[in-house]
Amino acid sequence: MDGGGERRELKRRTNEPDLPDLLILAHGGSWEMRFQISSLAASAAAAGERVEVALFFAALDAWAGGRWDALDPSPPLTAERLESLAMPPLSEMLAAGREEGLIRLYACSASVRLLGLDAARVQGAVDAILGWQSFSRMIRESSRVVTF
Repeated sequence: MDGGGERRELKRRTNEPDLPDLLILAHGGSWEMRFQISSLAASAAAAGERVEVALFFAALDAWAGGRWDALDPSPPLTAERLESLAMPPLSEMLAAGREEGLIRLYACSASVRLLGLDAARVQGAVDAILGWQSFSRMIRESSRVVTF
């Protein structure tokens, strides 16, 4: 078994919660980054995988500030082009996985402080606000880690 499979088997035998199959460390807040974060998380969840998304800096600011769905791509993409494709809002891509408990979103506590965000508002937008000790454990225990 690969390292991730062995860890999942150990957790299964000890009745501990399942380990995430994918951890996304999300820093970027551009439309392109938000699209990649959303589409990867949604695709993995659609395949039945557990996905955890750790939001930092610009990604956290966009999510907590209600701008995750903003059509503000960088050239050569345009908002008009995206509208013509009738793409779903990025948050809708995540909705089914979140409802099924397969996608969980976390805010970095340091990013909340550094950005001057209202912690109560952020808490209402994510599953939890965590610190680097928690993220370090998540990185160690996740089967795969991707950074955007």
